[in-house]
Amino acid sequence: MGRLATISTSIAIACVATLAPVLTSVYVANRDAVRREQNDLKAFAAKALIRAELVTYQAIGAIGDIDRIPGDACTPVYLDELRRISFDYRYIQDAGIYAQGKYVCSALLGDARVRHLALPPADWRSKDGYQFWFHQKNPLDTPRDDILIGRDGEYVSVDPQSYVDVIDQEARPIAAVNTDTGTLLAMSAGADGNELLEAWKHAGKVDNQHWLYSVAHSTTRPLGVVVRAPRRGLLAGWKRLLAGWLSVGVLAGGAAGWFAFRLLSRQLSLTSLLERAIRHEQLEVNYQPIIRLEDGECIGVEALVRWKLDGKNMSPDVFVPMAEEQGLIQPLTDLVLLKALDELGPLLLERPGFHISINLAAVDLQTDRFLQVLTARLAASGIAARQIHIEATERSFLDADATRQTIAAFRSAGHPVYIDDFGTGYSSLAYLQNSKVDVLKIDKSFIDTIDQQAASSIVAPHIIAMSHALGLEIVAEGVEHAGQADYLKQRGVQYGQGWLFAKAMPAGALIDYLRGNAQPVKPVKTLATAL
Repeated sequence: MGRLATISTSIAIACVATLAPVLTSVYVANRDAVRREQNDLKAFAAKALIRAELVTYQAIGAIGDIDRIPGDACTPVYLDELRRISFDYRYIQDAGIYAQGKYVCSALLGDARVRHLALPPADWRSKDGYQFWFHQKNPLDTPRDDILIGRDGEYVSVDPQSYVDVIDQEARPIAAVNTDTGTLLAMSAGADGNELLEAWKHAGKVDNQHWLYSVAHSTTRPLGVVVRAPRRGLLAGWKRLLAGWLSVGVLAGGAAGWFAFRLLSRQLSLTSLLERAIRHEQLEVNYQPIIRLEDGECIGVEALVRWKLDGKNMSPDVFVPMAEEQGLIQPLTDLVLLKALDELGPLLLERPGFHISINLAAVDLQTDRFLQVLTARLAASGIAARQIHIEATERSFLDADATRQTIAAFRSAGHPVYIDDFGTGYSSLAYLQNSKVDVLKIDKSFIDTIDQQAASSIVAPHIIAMSHALGLEIVAEGVEHAGQADYLKQRGVQYGQGWLFAKAMPAGALIDYLRGNAQPVKPVKTLATAL
């Protein structure tokens, strides 16, 4: 028995010595698989949050459109405008007005005053004055409850499923939550609302051997999402691994599918990284000087956003359009304004004639949202409204009627308005006459052809002549040679911007540049006061 025990012990030790590294490797690999699953679920939560934010932004934009409808309420023309708004916004089911606890009229109900349809008190009111009915019974007596969002007697109706309608092959459960009240706004089919709310309250840190959870918070609205996915780990993947070995015969088709999947994953990953960079204020702002050609003095700068990812500069031509497509452009523009005022606020106070130009996307020319943000930022700063200029590209003016009131509101508040990259887009002479902007910026592509024989070389002189006829000031972009500057100056162009004068630079470098190249600007009639 002693020998048998020794042999048994030796065999056991040998088995343990053999299996221990394997089991350890399996354990470590399984932990790594869970970590990867959690990261993937976090990226999915960020994607779901983008959808939920987009629905809310559309609702707010639609309410702004209702507020701008002219004429008396509930007339046939007014109702047609409500129907147009409901059609224009993808996630809006109905648009209308209410008063004294009753529906008055809407795109779906028509004139509802004789029907006396009651509207109960709102469930919650946001800090910026929007009222929310989280689960409002549809007045058409359909079995669905809607989310109503209203302000000042104007409302829109949203299907709650719009908040969680995210394409996902794995059909992972999603819930949208109001972060101020902890109210469940919507959840996907098959989801357990109580379970997801409990996971939300614990920030997704739930000890569950079967499920993983992740949450995401909006940086601009009291809105969040919580998502759930099965905890698979390493062992659950053995069948797929075996299927992969058996699928060698279809390697070419698999490689093509893998390549497409990688491209999609990269796109989603970039979006998530950009959202996180905006949330954590990790983007930078550079400033390119604007020079008065008459005397070479720097009278202002254009604020240009920059994103450094993994030590490399991402092109704005890549991430700015992505921000527009993914509903991130408004928080991105807000971040540029915040950083510009923080970094150059003392300079603006020291030089009352100096200004910063902020680029706006088309979405911020549809409502007065950014004007409200800008006004609030300037209120206690001592910085004059005329020192913050607004730049919008020509494509932002495609819907002239929708933007005209917003442009007028900026100018009434004291902010000069530019049309950027003029000559490359839509704007017509009639629009310029009707919309009353302050400045045209001639695109670099036309400045490059000055004194050349190219067919486009005649465009810059025509723009200059048209601007003079309309009484508009001019900024020439992309000035790189002294000959171009002389040509522009001789033809009455007031301002230039380009590498001939300076490249875009961080705030510290700009301060050094101004100390060595410019004197304090006196508050005379310049771009900042030409209203």
